[in-house]
Amino acid sequence: MVLKAKIGLLFHGPEVVDEGEAEHALDAVRKAGFEFEAALGGITGKTAIIDAGLQHVIDISRDKKPSEVALEFIESGIKFIILVNHAKSIDSALALGEGILRNLLKMTSSDFSFVQAEYCCSVHGGSGVRDGGRDGGGVFIIWRLRDAHKYERLKACFGFDEMEAPSVINRCERDADGFLRREICGVLPGEKILVNGTVIGNVSEDNKSGKITLVVKDGRIVDVEGGMLISHNLLKLPFVDIETAIVKTGQHIRRTKPRRVGVESIKLADDRKKACIFHTVEKLFPRISKGDVAIVITVGDDTTSIAGDILKRFEDIRLIGITDGDADGLIEGINTGSIEEYGNFLPRNSIVIRLKPERDDVIAEHIKSEIFKDGDEIPIDDVDDAFEKIKRRIFCVASDDIVGVISSESPGEADKMFEECPMKFEECTMNGEERDER
Repeated sequence: MVLKAKIGLLFHGPEVVDEGEAEHALDAVRKAGFEFEAALGGITGKTAIIDAGLQHVIDISRDKKPSEVALEFIESGIKFIILVNHAKSIDSALALGEGILRNLLKMTSSDFSFVQAEYCCSVHGGSGVRDGGRDGGGVFIIWRLRDAHKYERLKACFGFDEMEAPSVINRCERDADGFLRREICGVLPGEKILVNGTVIGNVSEDNKSGKITLVVKDGRIVDVEGGMLISHNLLKLPFVDIETAIVKTGQHIRRTKPRRVGVESIKLADDRKKACIFHTVEKLFPRISKGDVAIVITVGDDTTSIAGDILKRFEDIRLIGITDGDADGLIEGINTGSIEEYGNFLPRNSIVIRLKPERDDVIAEHIKSEIFKDGDEIPIDDVDDAFEKIKRRIFCVASDDIVGVISSESPGEADKMFEECPMKFEECTMNGEERDER
């Protein structure tokens, strides 16, 4: 029997998908007899959902924070929400659930249940912890329970232990000197610290507390207690509202490996193809899902590697990556940051250009100004022709700064194409258009 009341399944991160636990959660809700609506919160789990072939079951189109997806559930009449997650530790799991619920309570006064299905561990006997798994062996963390009947049905079908969640407290406070301090829990020594997708520092190797505190003055991060800042990376971060900023810690954006790499086909419209430029990957998925992006230009080492890993899963979208060797290694496989490492992340018919240190943002400004006319996209007709023209113009504008080029098809051929473009950029253009070759 299928019960009419819907359950909202809020999935977070790639790990719960890669480990097969997302399917366990979906099956458990079906077994309990409930209809459900399933959606991803955040963006880091999208490639995992495509790899698992679950994109037609779990909605990956929303491009919203987990709390915002939960709010959409509530506004559509869904009053029982399950956060489905696989954290690196129970402390990290609790920090995630608390943060999502805290933000959600700021946005709505509605009555709802919020339970976390956490696959990282199971608590039994009040203290023991064992690993989770796709066949159960997780824990239900009860953050807010308003419907015990639904909960008992679900708990029986998940086969989980349970634990009461701690109280939700404010972890962002302003001190007497006007500094805003935000505490982040569940961190591990040596992890990277990301704020709104930018690596701003590292957790100290001797940090045994499991916590760091970000210190902000006038919208700028000035210190991190329990960690070390990377000063030049802070320059990439504009004014930040630390109370609402997305803060994460970890070594890579995906700790687990997919069982297979999925491919999603997007049919390009014949009459409205475009080339787009991206400095971050946050807006890449929603932009390419419109079906009109044929060429992607990325700026930055991490942006290029992550975008390449994403675009490999989509047919017929080409990449031109602009890098300068300062990768933070957010994706597994980028270790030294050498240009050769990017070969594993290139879609078909794509290239990565390596510039001299600290030149990618400078060259990107010229590209955006001269090719994209200070916008983020331009219309194109023939994809092959447009790709060659854009590539050639980038070679020309960056010719004095290019130290290497790698191609998904033939690295040697790509280097040759650069060598055959001795012109300066101004010689490649005339009235904003490419000069006829003659």
